Amino acid sequence: MSATHSNKLSDSPTNSQSSVNLSQRETIFSFMAGIGSGAASSVVCAPLDLIRTRMQVMGDLKLISKHPAMSSSIYVALKNTIATDGVRGCFRGLGVTLLNVPTFWGLYFPLYETLKADIFHYYIFNWQQETSAQNFLDDHHTNVRRMPAVVHMTSAILAGAVADFFCNPMFVIRTRMQTEMLHMMEKPLHDQKQQGIVKTVKGLYIEGGHSVSIFWRGYLASLLGLSHCAVQFPLYEWLKAEARHRSPTNEETTFDLLLASASSKMVATSLTYPHEVIRSRLMDYRDHKPNNKKTKINGILSTLRRVVKKEGYRGLYKGMHVSLMRVVPNCCVTFVTYEMILRWAKQQDKF
Repeated sequence: MSATHSNKLSDSPTNSQSSVNLSQRETIFSFMAGIGSGAASSVVCAPLDLIRTRMQVMGDLKLISKHPAMSSSIYVALKNTIATDGVRGCFRGLGVTLLNVPTFWGLYFPLYETLKADIFHYYIFNWQQETSAQNFLDDHHTNVRRMPAVVHMTSAILAGAVADFFCNPMFVIRTRMQTEMLHMMEKPLHDQKQQGIVKTVKGLYIEGGHSVSIFWRGYLASLLGLSHCAVQFPLYEWLKAEARHRSPTNEETTFDLLLASASSKMVATSLTYPHEVIRSRLMDYRDHKPNNKKTKINGILSTLRRVVKKEGYRGLYKGMHVSLMRVVPNCCVTFVTYEMILRWAKQQDKF
């Protein structure tokens, strides 16, 4: 093990305290970068997010195929949405999204980075011989450690489970607001009034039998969807490590980050997309008899069976083409903004 690396792992009080302070600063930087990147991607991708969510749930609605605003074409769907609801209609639910997505990434990235470091530290000193730590350094010998994929995978899953738990209520509210227009078509004209955030929250609370548990509807589907993170983040980290390996400065370029974020997201989305449809259907499910205790809320398996029975296996991939169009700007904006803000913050901290 190199002398420099040994110093970093020293247990002396001075170095230990310095390491703790650095970790705290990096956590704050990661938190700020996560919020900033989440806010940027929320605004840029709001129209595509709206169209995707509506496509995911429209199979459960009887009259939806007759509505001009709904189409499998992204261009036509956006054009008709603007014609029906105006430009503001393309940003339906953006207020909740600006609360939700930055909060999610503000929680996720610091948790992911912290867990990644802790799990890797445990891996080195408990599963491997201490001298084997050198095997995880890159070929430039600059103390940038090549972590095993299992470290990235475990960190991504655990961070996702925690962030999803805290943000699930806002995901439910956002989904309800984005799909409200679809449900209004099944109501008389005098009842077709869009609700704001406050009324949506009150309506959900009443619908749930005055229980807050309704705000965690779809959470189990989100946990199943953590397989998405288990694919995306190891691949993203590997692509970044390869970029550093080729770089004379041992730092990824903006293009490297764009390529790594877009590629990893597209692969993960393609492999794990059905869980998004199931989650959106669960969150959008509307119990019209909230006071009837015998009313059975759809579960993951029953929703899955219903989709396959009514729409075939293709129904599990509704809106996937929108997602694939959306992942390029969304994931690229989120990850590149995060990396750039984090890099800038660390540079400022050195002065």
